[in-house]
Amino acid sequence: MKKTLIFLTAMLLCCSMYAQHRRPTPEKKFIYMTSVGYATGVGQIVLEQQTVQNKNFDISVNQLLGYQFNPYFQLGLGAGFDFWRHTAFIPIYLNITVNFTKTKFVPVFYANMGYSFKWYVSSVPEKMDRVVHGTKTGPMGEAGIGMRIHLNEKISLLLAACYKNQYTDIRYTVLGPNDQDFSAYSTNRQKNVLYHFAGVRLGIQY
Repeated sequence: MKKTLIFLTAMLLCCSMYAQHRRPTPEKKFIYMTSVGYATGVGQIVLEQQTVQNKNFDISVNQLLGYQFNPYFQLGLGAGFDFWRHTAFIPIYLNITVNFTKTKFVPVFYANMGYSFKWYVSSVPEKMDRVVHGTKTGPMGEAGIGMRIHLNEKISLLLAACYKNQYTDIRYTVLGPNDQDFSAYSTNRQKNVLYHFAGVRLGIQY
């Protein structure tokens, strides 16, 4: 009888330890993520009298509030700050995230779609190109693919390559045959432009 009790106790302890080790992560929960990103401008902008290279950079800080419906799908709302060389935006967006596995290292795809409001803008044209980038609000988008690393049941890290775009405008100067050149101080034309960026994003989800 004593040996039987010892055996049963040992079995219960083993089962308890196994159950704790196999305890599933809650599949439905609210999630929060703070992330930073860096992207460089790509492409060029064709104007009436010149072609401008997109030499802008984009440094972003974002905060996301979302809901995980299951281990594979998340939906949320995000906001942040996007800093360009001489201007800045405040994007507010809808986020969709797809996790492809339930392992510790998870391939991830995400997409952000929303609208960016202006924070500040410099009215002084660039010294080299004599243009002013990004002077008005407009739609924005971002998509990325990367890896999520689960540190524990609550905290994970995200590292992703991303593509971003921002619909805004560019201001520039067109000179007539007899016009004086004030392009270093002001502009007289405006064109709507979709700016493109490529970069990386690093986030911590909790």
